[in-house]
Amino acid sequence: MTGLEQIVAGLEAAQVSIVASVPDTWIGRLMAGVRRSPRLRAVDVAREEEAVAVACGANLAGGRGAVLIQNAGLLNCGGVLAGLVELYSLPCFFIVSLRGDHRDPVYYHAPKGRVTEETLRAWRLPYARADRRGDLAAQVKQGVEFCVESCGPFVLLISGEDLP
Repeated sequence: MTGLEQIVAGLEAAQVSIVASVPDTWIGRLMAGVRRSPRLRAVDVAREEEAVAVACGANLAGGRGAVLIQNAGLLNCGGVLAGLVELYSLPCFFIVSLRGDHRDPVYYHAPKGRVTEETLRAWRLPYARADRRGDLAAQVKQGVEFCVESCGPFVLLISGEDLP
């Protein structure tokens, strides 16, 4: 099973119902897998903050939502994370493409790659880097369950290498 298939299987196993996204190259490939799933509903949005609202709305309605965005988009979400997710203690699971780290061959992503994890720590958001040597489906499911149990956010950082 490819990494992409494992991630989709993890979303399904965690009973996620809606996946909202502003796709980039890596997330676009992952969203193509989400669209093939009969158990996941893909929702395209114009801005990352809208993806967070869609996922939180799914959780408020008794479902489970997930947000799939690039790290640049996550860096835009400080206000909605503080004013919606944290303030109202809402579960919100993120899969974020970590553009600009050592695994990313595109040089112009490097500045955002350098600040992503520092920003997550400053915002006190729990996160993990996906480990493609392990069971990606289990890592996704564990992240979703953490959100549900803690009534808060969790970010799983992925690389393009995690998808093939």
